[in-house]
Amino acid sequence: MKNTVLWLAPALALVAGCQQENREPAAQAQTFHEIMTNEIDPGADVVWEIGNRAIGDQAGIDPTKMTDTEWTKLAEGADALRASALKIATMDPIVLTRPGVPIGDEGAPGGHSSATVQERFDRDPQSLRDLANALASHSGEIAAAARAHDAARAGPLLDQLDGVCESCHLTFWYPEQKAFVEDFLKRAGRQSEPQK
Repeated sequence: MKNTVLWLAPALALVAGCQQENREPAAQAQTFHEIMTNEIDPGADVVWEIGNRAIGDQAGIDPTKMTDTEWTKLAEGADALRASALKIATMDPIVLTRPGVPIGDEGAPGGHSSATVQERFDRDPQSLRDLANALASHSGEIAAAARAHDAARAGPLLDQLDGVCESCHLTFWYPEQKAFVEDFLKRAGRQSEPQK
C-alpha cells in the first residue's frame, strides 16, 4: 500500500501539470489607459467628426447634411463609446496602466505621472465610475437621437459631449486647472459638468 501511494503521488502531480499546460492563459483585464486610448478617444473622434461635418448656420446639426448612413454611423459610434465607458464604470480595481507604460503627457513639462493619476483614482474610485456612467448615459442619448434622426436633440448632445469628457479630465487628470476652467465657463455662460 505504501508503495502504491508513493507511486501514485508523482503520477497525479504529472497529470495535474499537463492539464495546466493545456489551459489557455486567462485574458488580462484592460487598463483604464488602454480603454481610453484604444476605444474612447477614437470613438469620440468618430462621433465628433460626423457632428462637425453636419454643423449648420445655427451651430446645431443641419439635418440636410446628414444621410441615413451618417445617422447610422453616429448611432454606432455613440453605442461603442457607451460600451467603452461602461467598461470603465465597472472596473474593479481601476488600474490606470501596466507597469512601465507611460500616459500621454508623462515626462512632459506640466505633465502628470502615472503614479499621480493612479493615486487620484485610488482616492475616489466611485467618482471615476460615476463620471464614466455619465459618459455612458450621454452617449446613449446621442445614439437614441441619431436613430430617430433627431437633429434638434443630437446637436446639443454633441455640443455637450466635450463637457462630459472634461468633467472627468478636470477631476482626475489636471485638477489644478479645474478652478480656472470653471471660472472661464461661468463667464462664458456655460458649465463644465453636464446638467441631467
